[in-house]
Amino acid sequence: MREYVQGQFTMRYARNLTLFAMLALTIVATVSTAGAQTTVGTITQLQGVANIQRGALNIAAAMNVPILLQDKITTQPGASLTIGLVDNSSLQLGPSASLSIDESMLVNGVGAPSKVGLLGGKLHSVIVGAMRGSTTTFEVHTPNAIGAVRGTEWDTAYEEGTPRDKDKYKDCTQFTDVDVQDGTVNVTNPLNPNAGAVDVHAGHHTTVACGLIFLDGAASGAAAGGIGTAVGIAIGVGVVAGGVVGGLAAAGGFDSNGGGGGPPVTPSK
Repeated sequence: MREYVQGQFTMRYARNLTLFAMLALTIVATVSTAGAQTTVGTITQLQGVANIQRGALNIAAAMNVPILLQDKITTQPGASLTIGLVDNSSLQLGPSASLSIDESMLVNGVGAPSKVGLLGGKLHSVIVGAMRGSTTTFEVHTPNAIGAVRGTEWDTAYEEGTPRDKDKYKDCTQFTDVDVQDGTVNVTNPLNPNAGAVDVHAGHHTTVACGLIFLDGAASGAAAGGIGTAVGIAIGVGVVAGGVVGGLAAAGGFDSNGGGGGPPVTPSK
């Protein structure tokens, strides 16, 4: 009888010990997962309805909700949302917009976004304090443009599907607009490696149309870099220097992938 009781006690003890070990492993795994979800900011302003896609979850945006790496934030028509970042930097998303948090960095030991993707709508970026370093540390990507911060405050807008001035943009329906209020933003076009890069300074505007970069309404000299013999294009006033538009089109400035297509533009007389 005594041996039977001892056997039951041993089995029960072993079972409880196993359950305790499994519980401990679960707690460790949960803590590790939470640590891997890097917080990069917090919602500090919200007007209207916005949502956060976090993995398989769809979370209603609300004040003081943390924003994590790999989150995708969308705003409904008429809505706006501000993400407060380290050192009073911020990202403000306009109506009907979509923003993804793609990469992060540590700024004075605090998580912050280093690369975000604007998939539609308008984003107002204010990068100050420790996030404004001597080297490029923050980038806004759209499907046809990359804006790398060398400044503090600028707007990025992306839209596709709606054509603009055909004399200037042909059949292109993919546009990124960058307006700089303070500092400098370096803009490149990933769809056309030959387009080079443009520094957009305070008070200036650039439009990236499919595979070309237009600075203040005219294609910049950088957009023609390495193509033909032209030093620049002033399409906005109907003047083409060096007749390089055909070369730009041939180099992928306006192609079927970017919504361009069609024959080269004929320079105005």
